[in-house]
Amino acid sequence: MTLNWQNVGIKKLAAIISEYLQKNNIEVVLVGGACVSIYSDNRYLSYDIDLITDSPIKKIIPVLEKLGFKNTGGRLFENPHCKFLIDFVAPPVSIGDEQLSEFNYLNTRFGTICLLTPTDCVKDRLAAYFFWNDLQSLDQAVIVAKRNKIYLSEIKKWAESQGEQKKYEIFVKRCK
Repeated sequence: MTLNWQNVGIKKLAAIISEYLQKNNIEVVLVGGACVSIYSDNRYLSYDIDLITDSPIKKIIPVLEKLGFKNTGGRLFENPHCKFLIDFVAPPVSIGDEQLSEFNYLNTRFGTICLLTPTDCVKDRLAAYFFWNDLQSLDQAVIVAKRNKIYLSEIKKWAESQGEQKKYEIFVKRCK
């Protein structure tokens, strides 16, 4: 595949990679900062494409090499002409102890991206805020919440199960 990798955006790249892997029988779910980038229309820009798959890395390597991405060791891939890294995060798809089974499917002209729902994307960012006091993750959760339909009652219930009612209230106030 010939592409101008230097100018490709994160959504387009996620779609191309997801579609290409899918055609090679490798199912992936997009997680992390790339979801925030997509749901925030790049108000926040991640330079990592974090994917979760059950497929072994040895099956992924030859597929991504066809797109010009080389394995740099472990589960990380890079293309010298692309500003984004591809990182395969260990399965399962989860937020803390909560394993996820429902995802969003975003159809683009470059392929379909399977990714966290907006609600789970917010919970993922809040998890970093709750557990590591990461204020950038709080800001990312707010951006996604303000720009997408989310289920606040589900987030509240989850936050309570984590013992983080106070930080949840800070999140809600920032969303207003």
